[in-house]
Formats: sequence, C-alpha cells, structure tokens
Amino acid sequence: MSESLADIRSRIEALGIEFEFIKTIKTSMNGVERETWLLEYEGTQFVFVAGQKHVVLGWDVNQCPLGEGVLEGLKKEFTEGHKHYLGRIEGLQEYYQKEIEKANTDEKKADELRLKLAEDLESEKEEMEAYISWENYMLKWNEHLSQCLSPLRTVDIGDMIVEVDSRYLEEDASSLEQAVCSLKESPFTLATEDEWEYLCNGGTRTLFRWGDTLSDVIEEIYGVGTVSKENNTESGILEQPNMLGLFIAYDSYKNEIIDNTQYIKGGDGGCSICGGDGGIYVFPCYTAFYRDSVYEYAYRLSKNYYCYRRIIRLP
Repeated sequence: MSESLADIRSRIEALGIEFEFIKTIKTSMNGVERETWLLEYEGTQFVFVAGQKHVVLGWDVNQCPLGEGVLEGLKKEFTEGHKHYLGRIEGLQEYYQKEIEKANTDEKKADELRLKLAEDLESEKEEMEAYISWENYMLKWNEHLSQCLSPLRTVDIGDMIVEVDSRYLEEDASSLEQAVCSLKESPFTLATEDEWEYLCNGGTRTLFRWGDTLSDVIEEIYGVGTVSKENNTESGILEQPNMLGLFIAYDSYKNEIIDNTQYIKGGDGGCSICGGDGGIYVFPCYTAFYRDSVYEYAYRLSKNYYCYRRIIRLP
C-alpha cells in the first residue's frame, strides 16, 4: 500500500528544513498516474519522488528490444538520410559526366576525372555509410548504443525530494571532480547515476522517458532550444514534465552533473547536433541511460552548458 500524503508530509517536516508545501499535484505518463507534493525552498520548486525496489536500469541492445514507435522513427530518419545520400551520389555523377564530356578527345583528362569521381564516390560512401542500407543503419545504431549507454542492471531506489528543473552552474568549474565536490552542499546532494536514471524514466522500461515513440519528437530534437517551456503547446514532448513532474533530459545542450566523476547525464553539449552527425548520435542523448564523457577533452566546465539538480534522500 502506498504511503499517504499526510505521512509523506510528516517525514519531510521531520527534516527540519524550511520547505513550503505548495500543493498536491498529479503527474502521469503512459497511463500511470501518481499524486505527490509540490514543494518550494528559497524560491525553487521541488517534488517528492517515491522510490522503488528492484528497478531495472540501463540498456543492452541484445536484451532490450526497441518499441515499434522507436523503430518507425528510426526508419523515417534513415529514409530521409538515404534519399540525401542518393541525391549527393547522383549530383556527383552528373557533375563529372558533364566535365568528362567537356574534355572532348582529351582522354588523359577524362581518365583523371573518372578517377576523381571514383574517389569522391568512395568518400561519400565512407561519410554516409550508415545511410547506404537499413541494415547498415541499424548496425551503426546498435554499435553506438553499446558504447554510450549504461549497462543493464537492477537496483533499489529510495524516496527523495528532487529539484523540479536543473540549474546552470553559477560560474565555470575547473574540472568535473571540483564541480561534484562543490555542489554537494548540505542539506542537499547530487543524484547518483542510478537515481538520475530512475528520476528520468520513472522506473519505466522504454528507451526514451516519454515512451516508445520517436517520429513525433524528431522535429523538436533537431530544433532544440527554439521552444520555451513557458510557451509550451500540447504537441510538444521534450519540454513537457515527465511522469514524476520533472523537467529532465529535454535539451542536448544541458549536461547535467550527477554524483559521478566519470560521466555526466542528459546531454552532450549539443556536439551531435552541431556536428550534423544524424539521428544515430543525436537521439541517444535524450535517453536516461546516455553517458557523456566529453568533459575529458575540456579544461573547464562552462556555466553555459553544465547544470545540476539538487536532491535530498529521505530516511
């Protein structure tokens, strides 16, 4: 039997921290509805999150099948990429054919052009290898997921009071280690990777926190940062709160620092989007299980790209 709201309130009050009980709220996603407390502390909103035993976290491409909605979205992204690839190949062939015709009887120049065409076609093939075939695309997808997602595991998660949205660093940090140490200021601490993944997915077993769908959110992902939560629409997915009432993993430009000095969560600093790497490298940034270690190549953590979320674990 779930704990009553009155009992939860008593436990929070026993902490001796000046939380203001704003109201009770109902949060829901994928047909699951929960009632919890919305709190405020020094002008910032928090929610009570009930823990859960034997929560399955992480991902294994051999044991965790993708939902049909995710596969449909991947096929859509592949189809567009494949069409783009074929267009580039056709454009090269047309260009060189015209140049070869201009060469007229100069066979040496014509042969040089044919050789250059073959080199450019091979270069295009290497650059867009994933889009040559659906089999290639899924091979690259599974290879990348195996490298960037946390391993499959089962853990117990305790009850927490959690900041509704993350906050950017107030100043640049010299290193991830320094940031993790300085951000754990009593009475607050940072979530572990296990806790963060639970907070992101709410204990559900879908690759994405919003469920087994991708097609409806692809446009938002590629246009991240152009929509404000304050002006949210019913069609928006990324910037809607998740099933626990948290704004989390909705922007690849927001790297969220957790209580871990090896990985950060919730983004890659926008590197995949800026680099034009395609869905294979962009979409995983929005999963709870994505691990980003890009900080290893930076001499500091910029306050404009790194954020953190405060929590309190309830006894």
